[in-house]
Amino acid sequence: MKPVRNSALNLGIRLLYIFLMCLANPLWAKCPTYSVHVRGKIECSFEPEDKVLATLMFFDHHPEASGETSIDVQGAMFSGRLPFDTYSSSRFFGGDKCHRRPESLLVRLVKADGVEKDRTSLKIPSDFFFDHQQGEYIAKSDVTLHGQCQAPSVYSRNSWGKLDAGPFSISALPGWEFHQLTGVDSYVGEFVGDGFALRFDFGQHSSGYLKDAKKPVYVIAHESIGGFSAKIASPRTPGHGLTGVYFRNIGHSDGLFLWGKDLTSEQQELALKIFKTIQFGGAVPRYLIPPPPPSKNAQ
Repeated sequence: MKPVRNSALNLGIRLLYIFLMCLANPLWAKCPTYSVHVRGKIECSFEPEDKVLATLMFFDHHPEASGETSIDVQGAMFSGRLPFDTYSSSRFFGGDKCHRRPESLLVRLVKADGVEKDRTSLKIPSDFFFDHQQGEYIAKSDVTLHGQCQAPSVYSRNSWGKLDAGPFSISALPGWEFHQLTGVDSYVGEFVGDGFALRFDFGQHSSGYLKDAKKPVYVIAHESIGGFSAKIASPRTPGHGLTGVYFRNIGHSDGLFLWGKDLTSEQQELALKIFKTIQFGGAVPRYLIPPPPPSKNAQ
């Protein structure tokens, strides 16, 4: 009778296994497959063999088992989709188990030998729009990765020079100029170079405090610059809005607002670097400094 008993036991185990699979498989099948869409560009020169790799991070900064996905690169632009299943296991039977979502997306630029050149990370869902009909997370702005930049002066301050505006100064690339402008109840002026201008408003009535710059449309940061607290804001979509830094009080109730409008991604990057060079000290000019006379070539 023992063989019969063992056969019955084996049969019971098989039936239990089939029962559990019947419970799990329909639930797994009904869970939708979503995707993450990323696009961007590579600035500066890069080799044809360079690759853009993307990885979905699900928990504790660990990538999913499928590893990195190669993103299609056309010229200096890249775009791709990373699908993922939403099924998540659970201890308990029943209930909705389709809650699996990535926490972030890691995008890397690597050489053919695997050496990394640049990387960036986007948070999910804050850095994405979600298309409910397509089941797709779409990045709010393009990703920018840097290859081998041939103009190190843009990313290094070794060749930068000081521009003194009186109560404060900045450092910028060669070719930048300072112009004092006519103000009403505050000291105003601009720094001009590389095809764009950074204007400023200095004084007790400085009105620019970036009150309309709010997340998630803007990237907001609070830092200490030149020994004073500053608010820095830049639009996530370059070319739309103000890129500026605001100091509410740098002494004697004076504030400083320095900003550029509708800057390209390259101009925005340079402006943010210039903001970090601000130093305070000196007095406001007592009179309007006239602009330099036009050159003979301009006449």
